[in-house]
Amino acid sequence: MKKNISINICGTIYAIDEDAYQLLENYIQSMKNYFRNEEGGDEIADDIEHRVAELLWEYKEQGMTAVNIETIKEIINKVGNPADIDDSAHTDANNAFTGETNTNEGKENFFSSFGDESSVFGKIKKNITTRRFYRNADNKMLGGICSGLADYFGVGEVNIWRLAVLVLSFVGWGFNMSFFHHFFLFDLINFTFNFLIPLTYFVIWIVVPEAKTAEDRLRMQGMDVNPDNIREQVVSDSEVKETGRMTTGINSSGCLKALLISFAILLMLPLFIAFIAVLIAIFVACLFVFGGVSMVSGIFPEIVNLAEPINACGPALWVGLIAALLAVGIPINFFIRLFKSNAKPLSTFVVTSTIIIWLLSIAVIVGSVVSGAMNLDKFFTEMREKKATRNGITLSSTYQWNAIDKLGWELKLFKNVNKWISEDRTGYGNLPDKALKLDRDDSGVPMSFTLYRTEHFDEGDYVLESLTEVEGKGGVIKAIDEGNDVAFNDLSDEGKKLWAMDWTEGSKLPIFENPDSAGWNAFAKDDNDHWTYRVSKPFHHKGGDITITVSADKAYMNKFNIRQIQLRKVN
Repeated sequence: MKKNISINICGTIYAIDEDAYQLLENYIQSMKNYFRNEEGGDEIADDIEHRVAELLWEYKEQGMTAVNIETIKEIINKVGNPADIDDSAHTDANNAFTGETNTNEGKENFFSSFGDESSVFGKIKKNITTRRFYRNADNKMLGGICSGLADYFGVGEVNIWRLAVLVLSFVGWGFNMSFFHHFFLFDLINFTFNFLIPLTYFVIWIVVPEAKTAEDRLRMQGMDVNPDNIREQVVSDSEVKETGRMTTGINSSGCLKALLISFAILLMLPLFIAFIAVLIAIFVACLFVFGGVSMVSGIFPEIVNLAEPINACGPALWVGLIAALLAVGIPINFFIRLFKSNAKPLSTFVVTSTIIIWLLSIAVIVGSVVSGAMNLDKFFTEMREKKATRNGITLSSTYQWNAIDKLGWELKLFKNVNKWISEDRTGYGNLPDKALKLDRDDSGVPMSFTLYRTEHFDEGDYVLESLTEVEGKGGVIKAIDEGNDVAFNDLSDEGKKLWAMDWTEGSKLPIFENPDSAGWNAFAKDDNDHWTYRVSKPFHHKGGDITITVSADKAYMNKFNIRQIQLRKVN
């Protein structure tokens, strides 16, 4: 059953099948487009319509009740060449219409070295100098790009082009193995194939027009755009649609279609995920702005920790999120439209404006990320400094304070000293597994520091011993009992240099407990560490607290590394 409609041509009403009407309209419109730029083109178009009306009237007088598609085909064949143009006029009009008068000559010169028409390159040369590149709407699987390329170059079956694009888009993943990451060339190949080829495909999809009219399909095939060819193309298009034999490649290549659709979905899947992620980010940001955090804090207790970072980003966060919504949403919208068979075509202005907006959104995202990253870096730096500050003294991190606490020291004075004050060590000879390193942060400025530790000791005789590395002078190690200095290590005394001892001599030092002979050289003769052992004269302690201090007051010392400082009871 076919749908029947009524039309008015030159004052007469005709009943006509819908497909016949579509064929007639395409033919008349194609002829109007062809003669539009010629002198007297409007009169020629009117003559075409009047000639069609005369032939329809003849069929009606013969008893025709409804015009079908076969009747329209006969009428189109009888109309002939309405302008009665000779061959030279045809050629001039065609060149004027297509704008290809002088371009072929340049192309011939450029491609003349590729061989004659019997060779592959010769065939390609002939095709690209006579054809125009369109997306082929009659044989498309996604956007008609591969079928358009196959028509334009005239080499290879369309499915070969599709497989080539598919393979090239995924071949870069083969270089994504850790072995290939050592080579810059493979990284470049990986980037080119994994990113640029899919991106180029979708850019062509958006920019290159689809062959929708008979004139477009003629140019796509490299045929002259003239009334005879237009008439044949319009009739041919109608026959293809009528019989339902449009070459889509779907029935004959189901596996390939599935691969290509999967490939397209795979390319777009990150966009959908990103779109959802942006929506979630906007929702979370709105919760903080409108005070809705308490509503979800019971389910996601960590969400409250995002308040300060979000506020630190400032307006850059909101601008970036809105731009990200556009940057992700625009490609998704195009993707959905391209899979809609009944989608209304967009004008060139709309497409161009959308592309410009998309590019601007990308630029805004980059600017927002840079601005937000700078704000976040400043925020986290201030937060780290705040957490790493005690009594007005700021170290590089809370980890440094934890190391000092573990060793039992208190830090009182700290000027012109590197903020990284501790480092992990092996517990050789039962020494602590952490050491303190006091390095001057500016070679031209003296440093000042004070470390102290107070412990309770029973009555007895004690000595103050230390294992340190010192470059320069000015540091002091003392033991204070009831306000009096009872022991100190004289840093001007050379002491006992561990790097000059063998294990037999070093193992006798009382600061060690069961030192390992196998590890002695690694510990004492390290090129980076030059430890010195010092011990004070014995002093008598009546019992109670003793304070050990390590200090320097505007000392020109490059470093003062502390491996161990302790009071040892001698009897």
